[in-house]
Amino acid sequence: MYYLRVVSYIVFLYLYIDSICLTKNDLIGIFVLQQKSKLLKQQNIMKTLDYLHLDASAVSKVSTALQQLLADYQVFYTNLRNFHWNIKGHGFFVLHSKFEEMYDDTAEKVDELAERILMLGGTPESKFSEYLKVSKIKEADVTSCGNDALKNILDTYGYLIGEERKVLALAGEVDDEATVALMSDYLKEQEKLVWMLVAYSTCDCKEK
Repeated sequence: MYYLRVVSYIVFLYLYIDSICLTKNDLIGIFVLQQKSKLLKQQNIMKTLDYLHLDASAVSKVSTALQQLLADYQVFYTNLRNFHWNIKGHGFFVLHSKFEEMYDDTAEKVDELAERILMLGGTPESKFSEYLKVSKIKEADVTSCGNDALKNILDTYGYLIGEERKVLALAGEVDDEATVALMSDYLKEQEKLVWMLVAYSTCDCKEK
């Protein structure tokens, strides 16, 4: 009985060791392929940035900041759809159409940000679950009141404008003029939009 146990243990040990060897070889092969893939990816990034005359290490902070904006804009887009769908009241016709215009514009900006991240050698996040983890903009509850929706939008633009100024400054430090121009375009457009939304939200007509 004892002998059979010893034999069984030896056979088990031999098979275990053999499986480890096979697994080790497989892992080595996988590791080599991963390293080759990383090397090719890095070479491709370096080649792109070489053509753009940008330093990879220098623009890495810009890419990270754009990742944050990407997450923020994705959540903002969802909030705008919420406002567009659920708005009610006297301002419905104006706000319903305006919110649609705004979420279309936001969708374009999402695409622009993702493409700029790729140009700088990064990989744009694509999971909404990850956006929710890092976004400073929170998902809005169902909102049917125009004033509440506008307040949320103005607060969001206030945050985005502040972040875009930071990205602009970072990009300027590393001579990333394309990102500077992109942020400048966003700021010019959004500052005017904020002015118009504030004007729309302000009622100075008093009954006499």
